[in-house]
Amino acid sequence: MLRQVYIILNDIIIYQRNYAKGLDDSLFTNVYLNVKKSAFSKFAEETASYDFFKLKLSYIVDKDLSIIFLFVTGLGDEFKNIELQLHSFKKKFLDIYGDILKESNINIIHDVFDPIVDTIHRNLKAKLSIIGFSGVGKTTTTKLIKSEEIPMQHIPTITGEVATIKIGKLHFYLWDFAGQDQFDFLWEKFIRGSDAVLLMTDSTLENLEKSRYFFELVNKVVPYARLAVIANKQDLSSAMKIEDIERLMGQKTYSFIAIDPNNRPKMIRIIADLLDMDTQVSPLLKPIFDRDILMDKAQKALEQGEFSETINLFEKISNICLELGDDSLSIELLEKAEKLRTILS
Repeated sequence: MLRQVYIILNDIIIYQRNYAKGLDDSLFTNVYLNVKKSAFSKFAEETASYDFFKLKLSYIVDKDLSIIFLFVTGLGDEFKNIELQLHSFKKKFLDIYGDILKESNINIIHDVFDPIVDTIHRNLKAKLSIIGFSGVGKTTTTKLIKSEEIPMQHIPTITGEVATIKIGKLHFYLWDFAGQDQFDFLWEKFIRGSDAVLLMTDSTLENLEKSRYFFELVNKVVPYARLAVIANKQDLSSAMKIEDIERLMGQKTYSFIAIDPNNRPKMIRIIADLLDMDTQVSPLLKPIFDRDILMDKAQKALEQGEFSETINLFEKISNICLELGDDSLSIELLEKAEKLRTILS
């Protein structure tokens, strides 16, 4: 998963875009000096990559222009895929700004360049795996994330399902695989390369004890991946309390009811947390949560009879929906705003 993008010209950062937590400011200077030393050495390759704690740093340079293009990704990303994107990124940047790199002040227009970088992020998108034994709610959760009709009876998944999910502007791979014991020989292959893993349980003691096996599997195959326990079926009388589950599993645990469609925003926040995507930083998820906050305000304003404020909020939310590509909701909100205007007039 692409976490950060830097362009450094003559030791000055002229462009930076953050999608998730990566290098913080206190680390960047030392890391950059090491990258520079390696990149500009006499026999250095144009592209290279090295691991830094739980991050992979990959770069491409132009020695004549004294410029470095640096990608910060997860350890699970393969360099051959990153390298292709680095070459494409460098070419597109130089096509646009190559003629003015000698100028003292380079003004990168974010409205033009950010979409190019967002496309690279989609090409290096995260992989999220949902694991757990049969019947715990993996497929139901997958359908919830995909905003599809939720099954009300358990139908076992055969082998597995892979989908590309789009939430707002965020794209990621979602892997949901069979939890039956006869498919356990496939589990390692399914989770390989995961950036984050959701371990689904049905919140019963028997299933929790059995599910501890997956901790060993994750540590063996993807030790760098973020892991969280989803305590599903919390609406059932047999469900253990979250505090007890978290203490038993020794892992961050989220209470959940996958059959409730209203829990989709909660799952999106869990995914954002697992992928280290701070909603105040990430340009991909922030509009979604901004929209949710405004929707709550609009609902309260409508209930209190503050129609002018409601109209204003509906129009703001409509603009955000257009940005997210949700044209139908945008039109619906504009129609509601117009009806309220009619009532006021």
